[in-house]
Amino acid sequence: SYAVFRGSFKLSYYNEYKSYLSAMEFEKENDALFKDVHDSYAVFRGKVEEYVKSTEQCKKAIKKFEEQIEALEESSEKLSPETEKLVEQRKNEIEKMCNYLPKQNHILLMLFVGDFNVVLPRNEDKIKYKKQYEMFKLWYILGQLLFSSINMFFGPSRIIEGFLQFYLVWFYCNLTLKESILTHNGSRIRTWWLAQHYLDIILYGFLLIRNDGDFSLQFSLYIFYMSGCQVLQFYYQQGSLYKLRALGRAESMEVSAEGLRVKTFADLQFLFPFFLVLYCYQFYNSYVLWHLAEIARADERWEVLLCSCLFFVIALGNIVTLLQVVYVKYQQRRTRIASSSRSSVKSE
Repeated sequence: SYAVFRGSFKLSYYNEYKSYLSAMEFEKENDALFKDVHDSYAVFRGKVEEYVKSTEQCKKAIKKFEEQIEALEESSEKLSPETEKLVEQRKNEIEKMCNYLPKQNHILLMLFVGDFNVVLPRNEDKIKYKKQYEMFKLWYILGQLLFSSINMFFGPSRIIEGFLQFYLVWFYCNLTLKESILTHNGSRIRTWWLAQHYLDIILYGFLLIRNDGDFSLQFSLYIFYMSGCQVLQFYYQQGSLYKLRALGRAESMEVSAEGLRVKTFADLQFLFPFFLVLYCYQFYNSYVLWHLAEIARADERWEVLLCSCLFFVIALGNIVTLLQVVYVKYQQRRTRIASSSRSSVKSE
């Protein structure tokens, strides 16, 4: 018994001694790791302070440059064509630089995020956010397609229609916020498409409040067709933008947009009929709602008239933008054909 006791005592003493050595080794390793973390954090804080100072210096330098250019443009001194070209080139370069510097948020961003800086400092982060925006838009457009088809084939139901209208309000609120962040990060989105999304929020909000069955089937058919056009345009524009980026003729932050936004005349010929029908449908929605206002109750008439006017403004803006795109692409095509014919004549 005594021998067993002595053996167990030695074993327990050895285990305690071993654990003591392990604790000492852990403490040494942990001290070294903590020192490494502390030093890395100190370097990080220093870089952050340096980044903030260099950002302020860069903004001051850009402001001085812009003031000088503004004074030069306001002066009566005539510049040579070479100087004007150089100034324009530098202004474009300054505009690209500003896409990486903090800037003042406009009213929508101020309402949602305050004065928080939404400019992403790295180009990789900008492209990643743009891709997330594209996928967000695609999946929720597919959601519009699904809910509108359910309401058409299994309804019309006021509950499903109300959910669809709420879904549209939520979607366009998120979309305008994401697009505002993208424009702060260098994406060029036509002003009309941004304005149209604000109008869409108001329109679908009032349709949600009213939720009248007289317009239900037509509205679901409109959303179904519009979503189909948007999905078609999304895939067509993604392929076109991919080719143009590979050729160096499109920026990395270019995004697919609603409406007819095309890069080539072939795109225009393919997408033009679909969007022409869509915009005519918007005029038709305005016409139907205007007549529904005549039979609506007096306290609801102004809501129906407002929805009719909003559809009319959206359709009119889309048609004007469509004609502008057609005119620009037609002129570009004529110029390209003329230049190619001149070059062929010279070669002969």
